[in-house]
Amino acid sequence: MIAGLALAATGVAILVAGPRLANAAWTTQAPRLGILAWQALTFTAVAAFVLAGVTQLIPITTLADGLGAVFHACAASIASAYGSAEFLPGALMGTVLAGILPLWVLSCVARELVSGWRRRRELHRSIDLVAEPDHQLGVLVVDVAAPAAFCVPGRTSRIVVTTGTLTALADDELQGVLAHEAAHLRARHNLAVALSQALVRAFPRLRLFRTASAQTRQLIELLADDAAAEHVDRVSVASAIVSLAEMRAPAAAMAMAQEGAALRVSRLLEPATPMDPWRHRLLAGGLWAVLLTPVLIAGLPTLSAALSDLCNI
Repeated sequence: MIAGLALAATGVAILVAGPRLANAAWTTQAPRLGILAWQALTFTAVAAFVLAGVTQLIPITTLADGLGAVFHACAASIASAYGSAEFLPGALMGTVLAGILPLWVLSCVARELVSGWRRRRELHRSIDLVAEPDHQLGVLVVDVAAPAAFCVPGRTSRIVVTTGTLTALADDELQGVLAHEAAHLRARHNLAVALSQALVRAFPRLRLFRTASAQTRQLIELLADDAAAEHVDRVSVASAIVSLAEMRAPAAAMAMAQEGAALRVSRLLEPATPMDPWRHRLLAGGLWAVLLTPVLIAGLPTLSAALSDLCNI
């Protein structure tokens, strides 16, 4: 019971305090670590409530006795719930948190991945009808006057630019744009976006998941900007973002200049001092602590029971 309350309190604390991470300046200093931080917070929030439900259904110490003991404990819990109205609310809550909640999250993840795949498939078909390959640049070119550049992830991933982009951008700017889009495809940033968006689909009213999704989109753009700045100078990347600021890309694509353009330009023109290695390691250790907290809360009674040989159901 104490473990269940501690796990629920952990989940609530993350839901309430987690969005404050958006105010942390270090996430733009180390965007990859920032993305991992948002993923750690959202995963831990869900895991804490699921494990809280598990502790409502079975005595957590039975986990030390193996799978058979767990099933036996579940059966005993259900029998107790039906035998006494006193235990029924707890059993129902445990069933919702440990059974329905993870199924709901997994179904939302599956729906998000499938819908994204369908949108990309339609976009690929549309591009095939109107685009021409530019073998020298390794991109597809659409004959449209408005400047635009985006990539379409997938098994046949593509980088697409318009003729307006080829006209409007200088050579270094164009190379920066292509390096930016290639970084998205190489790192499969679409998966991080899809997972964060799946949690928004699952819990649309919870601020933590909405903030995590928006921050993830912005931070992957910073990562791609950093990759582009390894190929051309930072001013050219910033100039390309400004030139493409008015562009509109299909929803299934990842576009060059649609997320946090002002922040990205200022960060490229006035780069922050690289994060000290010790601080990076400290923050990474903190993320591991966040991830392991629910497991430790749920696992300590099990470990204690196993060590003291008190695993009786």
